[in-house]
Amino acid sequence: MDYLQVFLNAIVVALMAMYVYKNERKMETISTKHDQTENELGVLKIVSKSKEDQIKELKQLLSTKAETEKLSQIENQQLKSNEKGVTYIRWGKTKCAGPSTETIYSGQVGGGHQTHSGASVNYICLPNNPDVADPLKSHDHYGYLYEAEYEVFDFNQPQGIRFGIGQHEVACSACLTKGKLSSIMIPGRKTCYNGWTKEYEGILMSGYHGHAAASEFVCVDRDTEAIAGGSKNENGRLFYPVKTRCGSLKCPPYAADTEVLCFVCSK
Repeated sequence: MDYLQVFLNAIVVALMAMYVYKNERKMETISTKHDQTENELGVLKIVSKSKEDQIKELKQLLSTKAETEKLSQIENQQLKSNEKGVTYIRWGKTKCAGPSTETIYSGQVGGGHQTHSGASVNYICLPNNPDVADPLKSHDHYGYLYEAEYEVFDFNQPQGIRFGIGQHEVACSACLTKGKLSSIMIPGRKTCYNGWTKEYEGILMSGYHGHAAASEFVCVDRDTEAIAGGSKNENGRLFYPVKTRCGSLKCPPYAADTEVLCFVCSK
């Protein structure tokens, strides 16, 4: 027996040992076992053929196995990518929407007080089921967290926004849209750009321009919701519709004294 025959036989034995080991270590389905049996029979058939045919068929068998493993890796990566996604806050709604979007939690909006010059700038979406926290010492050296209210009434109500939400607490929800890599809030638009998928549409809101505390712009869903039972005028963190002011803002393309549309999109 020459060296080539010894080499081929060693590879065949190694392949057979690999299949036996895999069968002992892991229970496979009937279809998978059937495929493995066919592969083992293919290895045995190679032994009885000429050296040239043995080399040719052995390469084919190894190539098929490598391609199968590569396909399996791609499928596993696809499954993992579908489980991942991008998160965003849906301001003004208690639930997320969309075929591939799930609601992580529902909540109410909070932030710093509108009269405090040192208040935090950002709005935050507070879950409705917080965990119990420890009390702090009686002192004034803290940042403060307040609820947020809609400041939307007949005299400043944008088109399409629900009537009667003034002084009601602002709803929110944390959303996960699966299989996406990024999300963006686009102000001034009522559609997404090409290649992007709509998550929700709304109008731009912020704090009042004359208050001491700074605020941020957020896209509040046009189909606004309020937290049930919360309609007291406590004036903590406030949501006002945003209006365009021409001058430094170029008009056109913008128009003076209009609401600002917004769209949240994902890709």
